[in-house]
Amino acid sequence: MKLYGGLLSPFVMRVALAARFKGVDLPVESFEGGIKSEGYLKLNPLGKMPLLVDGDFALPESAVILDYVDEVGGGASLYPADPKTRARVRLVARMADLYLMPELGVLFRARQDPSVVPGALEKIGKALADIAHFRNDADSFAVGDSFTAADATLIPIFFFLDAFQMMGTGKLLDAQPGLKGWWERAKASDLGARAVEEQGKALKAFMGG
Repeated sequence: MKLYGGLLSPFVMRVALAARFKGVDLPVESFEGGIKSEGYLKLNPLGKMPLLVDGDFALPESAVILDYVDEVGGGASLYPADPKTRARVRLVARMADLYLMPELGVLFRARQDPSVVPGALEKIGKALADIAHFRNDADSFAVGDSFTAADATLIPIFFFLDAFQMMGTGKLLDAQPGLKGWWERAKASDLGARAVEEQGKALKAFMGG
């Protein structure tokens, strides 16, 4: 298997994190010619990353790729056995994608239009509060007491809460102590620390540093 994309992308990194947890050797690399090239579009007409290629099988969409890696990778599952806890894992990951990621994308582009920052921060604060509502502060991980797809999804997204602290995202996280505690533990873990380091290097390169 091979994963195409850049590790700065939370969508690419979540798959990389899932694979690392599973002990799967999943090389991550850029596609020659880029994601809009003819060769890439033949594999993935969506023209987005990530894209998993497993032999003659090409699979887009990070959440779907994560599930595929979980099913073929062996070892411990990224989803708890209990149906209710498993549903909360999927819910937290889904909420992060629908309500948190888009607003972080707004902040990423705020240099072109700083006026969008207050509205984006308000929505990020609401998204964090909603995610916090559906998890237990006593949980060691994002949901429950073991690493799940929720952790793989949230870690590379929360990297940007730290990266955008000067815009006020740090205060929003301070308002959710349970989530903040999880984040401090997550980025100190082996998987989390490696992800944060790799995203940090990729962000610096992207910014021309």
